[in-house]
Amino acid sequence: MVGVLAAAFLSGGCGNAGTLVVGVRPGQPGLVTRLPDGRYSGFDIEVAQYVARALGYRDDQVVYTLDTARADLVVGATGPPGSRYVAGPYLVTSTDVLVRAGDLSIRRPRDLARKRVCATRESAEPLVKRFGTRWRQVFLAEANLPAACAPLLASGRTDAIVADAPVLAGLSAQYPGRFRFSGRSLATEKYRIATGTAALRDQVEEALRRMFEDGTWKRTVIDQLGALATRYTTPPSLD
Repeated sequence: MVGVLAAAFLSGGCGNAGTLVVGVRPGQPGLVTRLPDGRYSGFDIEVAQYVARALGYRDDQVVYTLDTARADLVVGATGPPGSRYVAGPYLVTSTDVLVRAGDLSIRRPRDLARKRVCATRESAEPLVKRFGTRWRQVFLAEANLPAACAPLLASGRTDAIVADAPVLAGLSAQYPGRFRFSGRSLATEKYRIATGTAALRDQVEEALRRMFEDGTWKRTVIDQLGALATRYTTPPSLD
């Protein structure tokens, strides 16, 4: 995930030659998906587009990048709410577990004690704290991106994927009927937008507030996170 410390590397102003550069997270189906024609889609992208329009940019003036060092905004930033120049959250979600639909042996986090798990280092941290470093060495397949775990689960090379719920829903949609959510959530995650200045942070915060109030946020949840829409019935409180 993109840490909020990326804000320290963002450009001081907003926009470059009439463009707004938005940093996004790779390999996050449901949140950020690269389409065959090069465009991006997903919940994070819809939030970024709304904010960009509120800042006065047309859609064709928004450029997405995986290089957060050259971004004016970074969507999906996580970290402590006291971090500087971070607006939001625009989504409060959880780290969950995805298993094969027919596997009933995994119902709770403790059931993963002797199961093969695929996850990024960040997502696996709650399990490593629970089961220890020996568990990491024996049972964890550490991936750079959550998307890399889906083929392993589908083929039986791993027993579970641990990632944020919207990402798991996106992965499940790629394998209809083959996966299911299992057990309780492992941790809470808050998605925010990192900026380079306090002034830009305030503008982004106001754009998010408008998105919450005019109904766009709710429609975006239904459109982009439909399988999880009942989890996110109301916008989060801005920090």
